[in-house]
Amino acid sequence: MPDCYIALGGNQGNVRETFDRALQRLDAHPDIVVGKRSQWIETTPVGSQTEEIFLNGAAQLSVELSPEALLTELQTVETELGRVREVRWGARTLDLDLLLFDQLILQKDQLTVPHPACWYRRFVLDPLVEIAADVIHPVKQATIGELQQRLLQRPFVFSLAGLPQAESLALIQELQSRFPEVEFSRWESDEQHADPSLVAWFGEENTTTAFESLPLLPRLDASEMQSDTEQIVWLLQSALDFR
Repeated sequence: MPDCYIALGGNQGNVRETFDRALQRLDAHPDIVVGKRSQWIETTPVGSQTEEIFLNGAAQLSVELSPEALLTELQTVETELGRVREVRWGARTLDLDLLLFDQLILQKDQLTVPHPACWYRRFVLDPLVEIAADVIHPVKQATIGELQQRLLQRPFVFSLAGLPQAESLALIQELQSRFPEVEFSRWESDEQHADPSLVAWFGEENTTTAFESLPLLPRLDASEMQSDTEQIVWLLQSALDFR
């Protein structure tokens, strides 16, 4: 039975009770055994859709299901416990995300494993590290503990790649006003930070800096965000964690 890890989140109703009910519901499934679970931690909401504090956690599952079947079961439990899918980053009773399915790497229209954002979101990593510190992220080839520690290092260095110089500098200026504690740099022109906390790639395949040329561990494909500064702000909020 492969080991899987899920994230739990919510900020509507009695979230602790909802988490307990969700895990009981999953454990009652004949092909799912709920193992270790983290403590539930309070986190500041990311984005502008809700101001109510979230509760987040993580749990280990041993399953005899395919990744797709497990995703379906997670979504079924969400719906049974009152989840309504309206807006991204919005208020919710329960969110169950499949983070890791053993060491499987899978990319389909409805499912990507590992979860594409789990490696840089503190509200995911902080509870996950309690139960899976030594588990290796199969894409980043680093342990969950190592991924969390990278985000705790200060200064937090956020490097931008794949943008024209003028556009990159304008974006840095705007972001610096929002995050004065973050050290920003252009990857193409700044070589003093060989190992930044995150390198966000905003280019396309025909840009001078290819995504594959960036170091594996900190690189993040942010090409869909380049015209939406608020998404970049939310990305940084999730990586920095303002509890």
